[in-house]
Amino acid sequence: MLKHSVVLAVAVVASTPAFADLSSCYEPIAPVAVDGSTATEDQMKHALKDVKDFIASSDDYQLCLNSQLIQMKKDADKSKDKQPLDPSVQANVQSKIDANQKLKEKVGNEYNAAAVAYNAKHPKTP
Repeated sequence: MLKHSVVLAVAVVASTPAFADLSSCYEPIAPVAVDGSTATEDQMKHALKDVKDFIASSDDYQLCLNSQLIQMKKDADKSKDKQPLDPSVQANVQSKIDANQKLKEKVGNEYNAAAVAYNAKHPKTP
């Protein structure tokens, strides 16, 4: 029993750095959608800035995750036991990237819908 506990403890400690590296990548928080039919011009401008900032931060987040994954693969290849990176780590990273990408698309679509509603309420005069 003690032997199994030691092996388990070593496995947990050995895998911790792989997941710890991912913690340096900070997932951005999506901005709250604005209601274009009631928003002011200033609110729409701020909403656009928030959306652009979120998308840029999301791109950085995804790049960070990919960079960390590449580094973890390199570290695993260089390790003394030459054991490949656990496939669940790559699946975890891809899941985070996919979720963030869907959120980016949702935020962009929400802003576009708000802009259409805003423009319908505030037609530009020639």
